[in-house]
Amino acid sequence: MSKKAEMGIGTLVLFIAMILVAAIAAGVLIQTATTLQSKALETGSRSTSQIGTALTTIVVYGEDASADNTVEILYQNVKLTPGSEFVNLNDSVITVDLKNASTELVYSTNTSCSGVVAGEFRARYLKNGSEHRAGYVVTGDVVQMCYNAPSPIREDSTFRITFIPKVGSVMTVQGTTPGVMTTKRVFLYP
Repeated sequence: MSKKAEMGIGTLVLFIAMILVAAIAAGVLIQTATTLQSKALETGSRSTSQIGTALTTIVVYGEDASADNTVEILYQNVKLTPGSEFVNLNDSVITVDLKNASTELVYSTNTSCSGVVAGEFRARYLKNGSEHRAGYVVTGDVVQMCYNAPSPIREDSTFRITFIPKVGSVMTVQGTTPGVMTTKRVFLYP
């Protein structure tokens, strides 16, 4: 009988050891699953903001065509697309490409569209959203961005304007200027 008791105790010790190993393995698996889940949620959140955040162009027009049939100053009215998060203008770049010239523009905090200098774009808020913040485009904002073309844009010329935010989708507007530009304001898009 003592031999059976020794075998039972040995089996019991082995059983307890297996339970302890299984518990440790389960703890490691739970910790790994929790870490992976938090990383997946963070990646999903970043992807959603990267893809889901974008501006849409309402209208693009140029001014000063009445003097020499060219436009040099461009105005682009924008707003957020539905469901977008805010866009930081400080972290954004605009490129303007013409057939014979191109330029990159960075944000200037000056809100006046008169006297815009080369290499910068300015933003004037036409309508403020409920959570308005200067230097950002938030839900409800309608913003007029103004900037100089890299060279005078002539009649029947192609152009491409690209807004590149640090976070979010790139917005591109392209088209051709009208064949005749004789008015002070010339609508280019849509």
